[in-house]
Amino acid sequence: MPDHGTPTITPGREWALLILGGIVTVLVLVAAAWVLFTPRAANTPEAEPAARPVPTATPEPTAVTAPTAAVAPGTPKPASCTDIYSPEMEDAFGDLVLNPEWTTEPGADVRDGADDPDLLKIIASSEHLSCRWVSPDGASGSGVFTSLVWVTEEQAAAVETRLRALGFECYEELEGLRCITETSSDTDTAGQSHFLRGGIWLATQYVNAGPDGYTHDMINTIWAGA
Repeated sequence: MPDHGTPTITPGREWALLILGGIVTVLVLVAAAWVLFTPRAANTPEAEPAARPVPTATPEPTAVTAPTAAVAPGTPKPASCTDIYSPEMEDAFGDLVLNPEWTTEPGADVRDGADDPDLLKIIASSEHLSCRWVSPDGASGSGVFTSLVWVTEEQAAAVETRLRALGFECYEELEGLRCITETSSDTDTAGQSHFLRGGIWLATQYVNAGPDGYTHDMINTIWAGA
């Protein structure tokens, strides 16, 4: 019968067990060292995401002023209405006077050398002199109203185009362009005379007044010596 006592370990098997045990021990020690000595990330709170930059208020755009349109070089620049008439013309008006005080009062019944809205816009938006020969006592049924307007080439062309469209008779005169119209009745004579030369527009309205040669006198005085 076989012997069932304690099994006998042979020397070869004993060595194998010792080697296997040593390997296990080494692995355990390596694992322990890795756990003990491997550096760990600091236990810091998660960094807050960078805050979005708060947009600053958009600055108001700098107002850009359109440059004043330049008139043609050498354009005459009378300082006042008295500089555009000869002494003879001033005497020819008789009882009418130049720019009496009442013409500057709010709501004064005066004219500006034109009655067309498009032409009046150009006068109002441009540098100009308002020269009005009227009664010294207030509005009446007679007077001569001239606006001396400094204009650019583009404005002068627009004025000419508008005058022709309105049916004015236009022709060349005294180195410029003259456009006229007139209406008459049994009691009144009214009309307009416009003259364009260089950078100047002479816009004139008249009602029952106006000495002969009025526009020619202004041209010869303004461009004296030209």
